[in-house]
Amino acid sequence: MQSAPDRPDESATLAALQALQVLDSGPEAQFDALVEAASLLCGVPISLISLIDSERQWFKANIGLPGVTETPRELAFCAHAVLGDELFEVPDATVDARFADNPLVAGQPDIRFYAGVPLRLRSGHRVGTLCVIDRAPRTLTRVQREVLQHLGVAAAAALEGRHAMRALAGSEAKFRGLSEGSPLGVFHTDDSGACTYVNDRWQSIFGLSQTQSLGAGWVSTLHPQDRDTVARAWQECAAAKHDFDMEFRVLRQDGALRFVHSRARPLVAGDQVVTGYVGSAEDVTERKQHEHLLRKSEASLNRAGQL
Repeated sequence: MQSAPDRPDESATLAALQALQVLDSGPEAQFDALVEAASLLCGVPISLISLIDSERQWFKANIGLPGVTETPRELAFCAHAVLGDELFEVPDATVDARFADNPLVAGQPDIRFYAGVPLRLRSGHRVGTLCVIDRAPRTLTRVQREVLQHLGVAAAAALEGRHAMRALAGSEAKFRGLSEGSPLGVFHTDDSGACTYVNDRWQSIFGLSQTQSLGAGWVSTLHPQDRDTVARAWQECAAAKHDFDMEFRVLRQDGALRFVHSRARPLVAGDQVVTGYVGSAEDVTERKQHEHLLRKSEASLNRAGQL
């Protein structure tokens, strides 16, 4: 038996694999669907998404080997497959010097045929394979090879997509945790200005419930004399991809008049399209009242000085 050598970029690849935070995770439908498709495509009883760790190959998805979650790396056909970028195919392992006396060939699961597509991340690191296995010698057709390689690309993309979604969920949770403790009203909108998230402080400033706050409900609270001005300013900022920074009046449902200073920054995608806004709202009513009283006091002093 010939164990596969390390990948040329072994240390960096193991680091990339660890960064995916997928090892020892539970079953997930998107990966199970890929091995099911590969098994049906090739007409084989076994299909796996195998990730090559430092001492083992671990199966993220598994059809045909119930109860088996990993095997030693030195026995792994997939450890050979990740050494290149092309599909790695073994028509009959019993006559291949690299695998003939491999325990996985000489005993259960009695591997005869193997084909594995390397899972290549965008960084170039080959972290594992999507593979199909049969207990009888065979070869794949041209169409099977082509489709299997496409499934491998989808599996690699699914691994990176999973990691991105988990990172996004973590960022959102952190954002919500910080915003709920903020003394300012915090909000997020889509590109049309409709609120998709507001914290408790924002709701109290505008006098709206959580349900009323989402969408364009906030527009109804704008003072009638300020409504057109605020809407126009918002549209101009979105069109120019500029920050929004404006003070306006809010007439709450309980009849209270509040002065609000709102700031928002556009979220711009890679194609320079504004996908939404994130911003804050500060209740500046007391400051406005103090400024009004100060102006009245100054006017009274000026009149007194003219007497």
